[in-house]
Amino acid sequence: MTATTESTDATALLLRVPGAESAVGRHRGRLDSAAADGIPAHVTVLHPFVLLGDLQEEDLYRLEGLFAMQQSFQRVGRRTSWFDDRVLFVQLDDPEPVRVLTAQVAAACSSSPI
Repeated sequence: MTATTESTDATALLLRVPGAESAVGRHRGRLDSAAADGIPAHVTVLHPFVLLGDLQEEDLYRLEGLFAMQQSFQRVGRRTSWFDDRVLFVQLDDPEPVRVLTAQVAAACSSSPI
């Protein structure tokens, strides 16, 4: 899990997907400014999460506990799709485990997300 920032100082929770970099890295390098900022190929769990200045140690402890309880899962994506007309992404064949994780994060940190 990675926390990242944008120019708005909004953080994000991401699942890194190192195995996807060989397939999408070249495209991300051209189309995704986040790639130039060093953000790896990923699945977004929650964005925006918390403003960087508002991120508290308590948030990190809650997330650490939540993530420690998670079982590992693998996802496969075979198609691309769009968020609006700005974000191209690899559509997961079964996004449900990520949706469940997103709901768990939102519930655990209900006072924190933007």
